[in-house]
Amino acid sequence: MIWILVMSLVACTEDEEPRDTALVDDTSIQGLAPPEGDPATVELAGECPMETHVGAFNVADYGDYTIAEGSVSDGIVPVTVLTPGTAAGDCQLFKRENPFCEGGCESDETCGLDGICVPYPSSLNIGQVTIAGLARDVVMDPIQPGDKYFDTSLPQPAASTGDLLQLRVENSDFGNFDLHGVAVEPLVLPEETLVLEQGKDLTVNWTASPGRSRVEVRLSIDQHGASPSTLVCDFEDDGQGLVPAAAIDALVVAGVTGFPNGSLSRRTLDRAEIDPGCVDLVTQSRRNPDVRVAGFTPCTDDEDCPEGLTCNQAIEICE
Repeated sequence: MIWILVMSLVACTEDEEPRDTALVDDTSIQGLAPPEGDPATVELAGECPMETHVGAFNVADYGDYTIAEGSVSDGIVPVTVLTPGTAAGDCQLFKRENPFCEGGCESDETCGLDGICVPYPSSLNIGQVTIAGLARDVVMDPIQPGDKYFDTSLPQPAASTGDLLQLRVENSDFGNFDLHGVAVEPLVLPEETLVLEQGKDLTVNWTASPGRSRVEVRLSIDQHGASPSTLVCDFEDDGQGLVPAAAIDALVVAGVTGFPNGSLSRRTLDRAEIDPGCVDLVTQSRRNPDVRVAGFTPCTDDEDCPEGLTCNQAIEICE
C-alpha cells in the first residue's frame, strides 16, 4: 500500500546517498507518541467546506510511490469556491467562476467573486507537523519558499489497511490541533477507461473495501473553457457507483475541450478549525483512469484526428 503526505525528511545511512528532503527534528529519532483512539470508532469530521478551506494535508497511495504533503494559508483564493450546478443521484456538478475586476488587481491581490480586488492569501508557517501511525514516524518542518510541508521518502507500504494515523500540530501561532485518518486499502479498478456518453448512465467499478472509507469520483472534460466544470460523485465503498445520465449530460453541455481527465479516490477525511479557517487531512488511495467522451476526439495536431477533421489547437478538439 502507498500513502501520500507532502513534507520532506533528511534520511540517510552509511550505505545511502543523502536525499533532497525536508528538515527533521530529533523527535523523529526518539519516536512519536502513538495515535490516540480506535480506528473503528475515532471521530472523523469530514472535509472542510470550500468557503472556509484554508489548508489540507494528504496521506495517499498513488500506486507506485508514497508521498506526504500539505500547506496552510491565511485566506481563501476566491476561484477555489465553486458554484454548485446540476445534482443527480450521488453526483454534483461544480463550476469554477471567472471573476472580473475592472482595471486589474495589484501583484499581491486577486480578483474576488464580487469583482473587487482582495489580498492574495499567504502561506503560513504552522511550526512542526508530525504524523504518527505510519511505518515510520513523519516529522515535517516548513520548506521555503512557500511554507510547504512534504515527505517523499516514505517506505512502501507506508501503512497497513485499518491502521490509525494521527497528525499533530503543537505550539503553533494558531494553537494545537489533531487530525485523524484510517489507512485505506489500495484502490483497484477493473476498467482502465471510463467512457462518457450523453443520454447514458455510467457505472464505475472498483474492488470494494467496507469500513470507514468512501470513494470519490471526479470527472473534468473542459480544460480550456472560461468557467470549466467538474463532476464530483461521492459513493459508499461497496464496489460500484452509478453516474446518472442527467449528470453526464450537464457536464458535456457545460463544455468539452482538451484532454479529459478523472480520478477515483478511496479516502477518509477529518478536519479542524483554526483561526484562519478550516484545515483537513485526507487519507487516500488514488487512481487516474483514462477518460473519453463519446463523439469528441482530443488532439494536439491534425494527425490525432479522424479523416475529414482537423485539430482546433486552441481548444485541442478535432472539428
